[in-house]
Amino acid sequence: MKKNITIKEFYGANVWSYTRVSTKEQFLNNGSIENQVSKIKAFAKEHNLTITEEFDAEYESSKRINTQVTLKELTDKLKKTPAHKRPKIILIWSPSRFGRAGAEHIGLFVNLRKSYNVFLYSISTDHNTFNERSENEFSSQLLYAQKENFNRQDTIIPGMISSLQNGKVLGKAPIGYDHYGPKVKDPEKLKAVQEIKVNAVGELIREAFQMKLYQNYNDNQIRLWFKSKGVNIPRNTLSRIWRNPFYTGKLINKLLEGTEVDAPWESLISVHEFEQLQRILSGKVCSGVPKITGKEETPLSPQFLVCSSCESPMTSYHNKKRKLYYYKCNSCFKAINADSSKYNIGVHDQFSEVLKEFEISEKLGRLVVAQTKKMMSNDISNNSERKRILSTAINKLKNDLENMEYRYAIGQLSKEIYERQSDRIKKEVAEKQKELNRVPGKISNIDKVLKLFTKIAQNPYEFYDSLNYPEKRRFQSILFPKGIYYSIEKREYLTSETNILFDLTRSISASYKNEKSGSKSKKVDSSHLVPGVGIEPTLLRTRV
Repeated sequence: MKKNITIKEFYGANVWSYTRVSTKEQFLNNGSIENQVSKIKAFAKEHNLTITEEFDAEYESSKRINTQVTLKELTDKLKKTPAHKRPKIILIWSPSRFGRAGAEHIGLFVNLRKSYNVFLYSISTDHNTFNERSENEFSSQLLYAQKENFNRQDTIIPGMISSLQNGKVLGKAPIGYDHYGPKVKDPEKLKAVQEIKVNAVGELIREAFQMKLYQNYNDNQIRLWFKSKGVNIPRNTLSRIWRNPFYTGKLINKLLEGTEVDAPWESLISVHEFEQLQRILSGKVCSGVPKITGKEETPLSPQFLVCSSCESPMTSYHNKKRKLYYYKCNSCFKAINADSSKYNIGVHDQFSEVLKEFEISEKLGRLVVAQTKKMMSNDISNNSERKRILSTAINKLKNDLENMEYRYAIGQLSKEIYERQSDRIKKEVAEKQKELNRVPGKISNIDKVLKLFTKIAQNPYEFYDSLNYPEKRRFQSILFPKGIYYSIEKREYLTSETNILFDLTRSISASYKNEKSGSKSKKVDSSHLVPGVGIEPTLLRTRV
């Protein structure tokens, strides 16, 4: 490198320019992109330099190089530009506008010079990278800019932490909320005190959470539902909504180091429901019906109607010529009409007859409620014991781990043994904790649930017929968790596993009918039932 290079030696050369502001405050304080660009252009004209490319970075932080998207665009383009068309210099306003990451930016400008023979020049300070002495001074300026950032952090971050602890949002509120306060861009939302309010989209998101958690809608169906309401939510945005604890009224920020703050805004989903949704999203629990697509006209497929001959799930198709829907077995190559015709009854009408077998009168509702409470009382008692056993095991493992840590600290255990055994214990704790999370707790609204169930059981087909496609699939899965068998040869439904609660209604109803007809009735008591295990109810094999 030459010792005394000056800007005059680049007279008539092609150059590029790079400008940057990182905050709105810099923009307002006469440091805007436009201001930098105008002064760089005036400098270039004065020194007969031709600017062939301009790179303007607005509101980009430079604490890390990877946050400077525009600077990456510049370096990427430089790599693709032939040597004879590369700029001699990249003009910048000041070293701090180039970056504040210290060694990272020093390494970058050294690479620009070594790999591409391109230099930096600051028009406001005359700092440049023309020679080693100049590079040293330029490096000092970059390190000073980084130090300024550190000093600001020491002053500003404690204040930011204090604001977060008081439930203040530092950035923008997520979709579904309107952000009012002293530092918002929208003049209509300027207020002396910060306030976060649920807006119209937020009310839709509240409903979408329930659809996702309880009605088994998949993301595509929910996006279409949003679109029908005039709201377009991209797939990635919807995925972030499901996982953002902000919607539970909790404030989480990395500055809080893992602690949660109860925030003053209205939540769109309860903490308990949010945690349940996270377990569903991570695949730790089974959530009713698998997320599968199908036709509204043939809700018994896919993966519900099962061929009794080969036990393969039946699919559906539309005969466009006849304008009729059919269910078919792709293994047996047999088909059956979905809807009834003047010649034979269809699968749908036959399914309605199956549903009617679960119908009970209002008078028998009290028997169902009493028997179900007895069954669930036994189930909850068993679950409580399972929770106690698992909790005891987890606490013992944690005590063992603490003892190991103590023995390792005083030198009684080698590092190799400690790490191997502690990893094993931590794995056991995690597995037992997962098992504990899957054990259902006490149902607080059991009376409300049973009241709704008995209302459904008074006319199950009418209830089923009123549901939309996803709701029908969920109801099917509750009633027949492993699908329902159908014989195409005999044109009838066959034996299938039934949910124990619906099986109970049929047992009571059948006993009642037998008593009225004078035949010997079947004794209906807890011996007929087996307490459920885990989250899913225990299933019984019954004849349809």
